[in-house]
Amino acid sequence: MAHQSKRIAYIDFMNIMACFGVICLHCSGSVFAYGEVEPRLWLLSMLVQTLTHWSIPVFFMITGTTLLEYRKKYDTKIYFKKRFLRTGIPFVFWSVFYLFRPVFMDGAALPTLEDFRNAIFNNQALGIFWFFYTLFAIYLCIPIFSLLTEHGYRIPEYICILSFLGVAVYPVITRFFFPVYSETVPPFLNGYVGYLFLGWLIYKKELSQKTRRIIYIFGVLGALLMFFGTWYLSSQSGTLDQIFMEYLSIACYPMSTAVMVAGRYLKWEKIYDFCKPEKISKIANAGLGIYLVHMFYICLGEKFTFLVIHPMYYTLIMPFVIYSVSLITVLILKKIPMVQKLVP
Repeated sequence: MAHQSKRIAYIDFMNIMACFGVICLHCSGSVFAYGEVEPRLWLLSMLVQTLTHWSIPVFFMITGTTLLEYRKKYDTKIYFKKRFLRTGIPFVFWSVFYLFRPVFMDGAALPTLEDFRNAIFNNQALGIFWFFYTLFAIYLCIPIFSLLTEHGYRIPEYICILSFLGVAVYPVITRFFFPVYSETVPPFLNGYVGYLFLGWLIYKKELSQKTRRIIYIFGVLGALLMFFGTWYLSSQSGTLDQIFMEYLSIACYPMSTAVMVAGRYLKWEKIYDFCKPEKISKIANAGLGIYLVHMFYICLGEKFTFLVIHPMYYTLIMPFVIYSVSLITVLILKKIPMVQKLVP
């Protein structure tokens, strides 16, 4: 029972932190304008990106932690129903919402039927919604993946190792050392599958203090590689080099693992002395809703000239403003019947 309480605590807090981290990523877009912005602004954006790049992988690890054992709670039919209601309906609504955003904010022309189709099926409503397409693909595979967790840790561990070698190590070898034929990478391990099982393993296995320290060391090394490696390679090419910035990179993988392990073992319950568990859970449950609405406020914020002409302040301050406003918006919408289904 104590283990279950601990799990709820760290999953809730990691959800909140990852949600805020994603907003930090989206408020530090100057990193993608290497050579076009002031060097100090680029370095600040790169620092913010490095410190929060684990956010997306942690979301996938949380998905693995909470869903890979869904069979213990309900059958597959109910599983798909829950996934559709929680993510499918909101995704369609907000895709249409962002399709119309340029119309009512910028005076753009009304979208065509082809625009509607591309908004839903081709991620042309909002770029960051790539996350949902990836999530939907994972949801479809989880009924199969869940069976692999019923026979101990060996198979999930093997999947994590193969995935890391295929998506993180392979690109580095082929670029910096020697070419390796791409078909040697197991096709079913491409993408974020490794993070899914990694999150589950971190939850299920007890790691010794020595093991955790090793993971933390590699996490720090990953962060240093992301920051300085990206800086160096970009300076050499004159344009942003993202090989170490990818969410599946050899830099981000150990960093994200270290953050999730730290979250698993931190004594989050002490925060309950200052904030009730119910409030923490309510904020955590607003995470997906915040992801859906926060880009509206980012676009709105860009309309204010004083924010645009002070990008360093924007990068540092706006994440707190955007998160707070988005959280309040979601909590209000959750109180409205029917509308609450759109901000799960």
